[in-house]
Amino acid sequence: MPTIHKSTRPASCGFTLVELIITVAVLAVLVSIATPSFRDILESQRMRAAAFDLMADLTLARSEALKRGVIPAPVTLSPASAGWVDGWSMTVGTEILSQRNKVGSGVTLTGPATLTFDRNGRVSSTTNVARFAFVNTSGNRKRCISIDPSGRPKSSTTECPT
Repeated sequence: MPTIHKSTRPASCGFTLVELIITVAVLAVLVSIATPSFRDILESQRMRAAAFDLMADLTLARSEALKRGVIPAPVTLSPASAGWVDGWSMTVGTEILSQRNKVGSGVTLTGPATLTFDRNGRVSSTTNVARFAFVNTSGNRKRCISIDPSGRPKSSTTECPT
């Protein structure tokens, strides 16, 4: 009958210091490669969210103007004190219907001084198409929201025409 020798050393479980250092180094290289593309994804999502919020508020402003009919004051969409990138508010006279915060870092937003919807849901402050332009910091992603004089907003993933 064969004899079984028992080892006096316990089995080792875990990593050695060298294995841990190599794993951390490989992880650091992968993170440094992924960071720039992750930044672009974040900017793209911020721009998409801001465009969605603006489209929702433009649609709400038009429907509020239509719903209220003969109102003492029109529905107005106006930027925050420093411009559209710092947020906007929708008001009827002194009543605030909606208010949005800053758009987010990495995104610029330009648009008309104010936008006013009359009781027919039309943009009363202009006879031309009003446009809101979104651009990220690198300039490779653009969005455009245009509002024709009838008051209907349209969104596209292209640069706004001049």
